[in-house]
Amino acid sequence: MPLRTLDDLYLSMPWDSIDAVVFDVGGILIDMSPQDVLAHLFPDQQDKYPDLLRKMIRTPYWNMVDSGALSLEETIDAMTGRDEALRPMIHAFMTRWPEFNFAVEEGVEAVHTCKAHGKKLYILSNYPDEHFAYNERKFPFLTLFDGIVVSAREHMLKPKPDIYRLLTQRYALSPSRVLFIDDTPANIEGAFAAGWQGFCMNQPGKLRTFLCS
Repeated sequence: MPLRTLDDLYLSMPWDSIDAVVFDVGGILIDMSPQDVLAHLFPDQQDKYPDLLRKMIRTPYWNMVDSGALSLEETIDAMTGRDEALRPMIHAFMTRWPEFNFAVEEGVEAVHTCKAHGKKLYILSNYPDEHFAYNERKFPFLTLFDGIVVSAREHMLKPKPDIYRLLTQRYALSPSRVLFIDDTPANIEGAFAAGWQGFCMNQPGKLRTFLCS
C-alpha cells in the first residue's frame, strides 16, 4: 500500500475500498481549549496561565496519564512538583477539564456519514480513562461506535504499533481496508506502519469535503 494519505490518492472517499473507519477523539470528535478552560476556572488569574500550561500540557506527565503509567492523582502530584501554590489550580484543571469539552461538529458529521454508508466505526485515542468515561456519559454519539480502544485502558500509546495491532486483532479487521482519521501526522504514520490507510484532519472543512464530494 502506498504510504500516502487517502485524500492524496483520491478526490473523494473511495467507499468501496474501506470496511472500517477508526477515529481519533481529541481534535476530531471532541475538543477543548486549555486557555478557555483556564478562563472559566480562574478568570481573575490570567498571570498564572503560562506557568499552568507549562506545568501541565507541556510536560511528559500529560502523555503518562494518557498511557495509564500514572493515575490522575499521581499526575497532579508530578505536575505540581515543588510549586505547591499551584496545586489547587492544577488539580481543578486536571479533574474538571472534561466539563468544558465540546463536540467537533465536522467530526460528528463524519461519524454519521460513515455510518450511513454501512461502515464499521471504531475509536483509537490517547486519553485518560476517567476523562473518557466522562465523555461516554456526556456525548450520546459515542454509542454509535462498534468498538473503542483507549490508551490508558490498554497501557499503550499512539503512535507505537502495538495499539494499532490490538484494535485490528480485537475486532478482526483487514488492515488494508481500515481508514484512520487523526489530526497528528505521527499518528497517521503509525497507521501506515500498521498497514492501515490514513487521513490527516489538519484543516477545518477538509474531512467534510472529502466524505461528501
